[in-house]
Amino acid sequence: MPTADTTPARRAKLILSTRDWSPLSDVAEAVSVATENETQVYVERLGSFYRWSLVHRGGGYPLLRITARFLQVDYQTIYIGFRPVGDGYSALLPDEREIVQPDAHAVLTLDGSTTVAEVEERIQEALR
Repeated sequence: MPTADTTPARRAKLILSTRDWSPLSDVAEAVSVATENETQVYVERLGSFYRWSLVHRGGGYPLLRITARFLQVDYQTIYIGFRPVGDGYSALLPDEREIVQPDAHAVLTLDGSTTVAEVEERIQEALR
């Protein structure tokens, strides 16, 4: 089970690590919260910093819906950009002005609610 604060205000801060390169602990906390409803997420590493994203194979609209669910807001109140990340997945678009190739990236499949520590371990394994 996620051990993180899951209030809407905290979720709004956690979603920032989909856009900003962040410490692994921040990304692991956000992914842990996401596992309440999602089983797949995208993660990437650049040096010692990480980002994550919700993902969907259906394109932008389903990604919008699951992003709204993560944020606990009505999907009609938000806008998202999205990008392909391989194997048919779409992920949230980070800052479109930034063109950076990550050192490593992967789509993780998790089995339901996962603790921050377990997520951190899975990310490290996937992005060595």
